[in-house]
Amino acid sequence: MNMDQTYTFDEVIHVEVPEGLPGTKTALKQVEFSLASVRARGGHLVKLVHDERLGAARVRLRSEIRRMLRVYKKEERITLMIRGEDFSMTDNLTRYLVDRCPQVELDSDMDKENGNITLVYF
Repeated sequence: MNMDQTYTFDEVIHVEVPEGLPGTKTALKQVEFSLASVRARGGHLVKLVHDERLGAARVRLRSEIRRMLRVYKKEERITLMIRGEDFSMTDNLTRYLVDRCPQVELDSDMDKENGNITLVYF
């Protein structure tokens, strides 16, 4: 992520969940910081890219990230979260997002049921 860039409404920002972190807490803090940084720069849409290796620790981390995002939604810190498994034009949240960010419909993960991503919209 280019920290000097001014984000616009029409960008999808990839924040990769880092490998080799000592634990879930550290990874969650990194994701939390990345989301706050994007939002502070005026970004509206983040695509979290999770590790593609589905070991038990990585699945647990993805679950914890999504749990954190559900709390953020409840606290109104984010508008919505879309799991990669649900990222499809047949999904109501995805259609809502495409109405606001039309370029999202062209994303390479659309309709792929990719559990390695999570979309976050502020």
